[in-house]
Amino acid sequence: MKRHKITWALGLTLLLSLLLAACAQPATEAPAPTEMMEEPTEEPMAEPTEEMMAFEGMKVEAPDCDYGGILKSIEAVDAYTVVFTTCVPDPGFPAKAAFSAFQIQSSDYLEATGGGGDLVAAPIGTGPYKLESWNRGESVVLSRFDDYWGEPAGSPTVVFRWSAEGTQKLIELQAGTVDGIDNVAPDDIATVQADPALQLTPREAFNIFYVGMNNTYAPFDNEQVRQAIAMAIDRQRIVDNFYPPGSAVATQFMPPSIFGFTPEVEWYEYDPDMAVQILEEDTNVAATYDFGLQRLTGATQ
Repeated sequence: MKRHKITWALGLTLLLSLLLAACAQPATEAPAPTEMMEEPTEEPMAEPTEEMMAFEGMKVEAPDCDYGGILKSIEAVDAYTVVFTTCVPDPGFPAKAAFSAFQIQSSDYLEATGGGGDLVAAPIGTGPYKLESWNRGESVVLSRFDDYWGEPAGSPTVVFRWSAEGTQKLIELQAGTVDGIDNVAPDDIATVQADPALQLTPREAFNIFYVGMNNTYAPFDNEQVRQAIAMAIDRQRIVDNFYPPGSAVATQFMPPSIFGFTPEVEWYEYDPDMAVQILEEDTNVAATYDFGLQRLTGATQ
C-alpha cells in the first residue's frame, strides 16, 4: 500500500476536520487504497536521533473504505512526519493540507486545552514571530522569535490594529503612523492611486457574499421558490453599485482563486418576469409570497 507524506504536526491537526468532511460524502463502493500522487524521490535515510528513537507513534485507521470517505489511515511515523493513506485519489489534498486555518499544534497542548478558548487565546506557532499581546477588537502585538529555525524577522515588533473606518485608516497611512492598511475603502482607491507616496497592491478576490436559504423551512423547501429568488436579484447591479473595483458576480460558492473553482459553471440570469411566472405556477406559494417577490423585483401586476 503506497502512502503520501507531509509534516507530522500539521497532519494531526487535519485529522478531525478531514475525517468529518470525508464522512459527509455518500457511501460508494470503495476501490482499493491508492496513492494520491507520485512518491517523492527517496533520499538517504538520516541517522536516527535520540528524539526519533524515543518517539511513540500513533495511527488512526478506518476498518475499510466503505464509510465513503477518502482517508484510510493517518499514521505518525516519527516526530516530524505523518503518512496519509487514501482510499481514492484526491487532487485537492495538497491544498487542504496547506490551508492556513490548520495551524501546527502539539498533541499535548491540544489535550491540555481541549482545543477550546485557551488554544485560541494562546496559540502555538512556528513562525518568526510570537504572540506578545492580544487586545480583543483592538490590536495584536507580535514580537520577534529569536529561536526561529528559518530566516529571522526583519522587525523586532509588528502591531496589527483594527479600524472599521476606511477614511481613518487612509489618514493614518498618509500621516505615516502606520506602514500599511488592508481593505482600502472603495471611495479611497482613486485617492491612493493619485498619491505618488502610496502604492495600491490589488489581490485576487477571496470572499463570497451570498444570500443563504435554509431548504428545510417553507417556502425555501420548494426548489421553485429558490430558483425564483435567484432569478429575481440583479446581482450585477449590486456589484456595480456597492462593491469595489475588481469585484465580480459570483457563479458558485468559491472565488476563482480557490482550488476547485469551475469556470464552466453557469448561474441563473437575472429575469424578474420569469421569477414571477415561476411562482405563479405554484398557486400556494404565489398567494403567500407574491407581495414579497414584488418588493424584491420591483415587478407589478
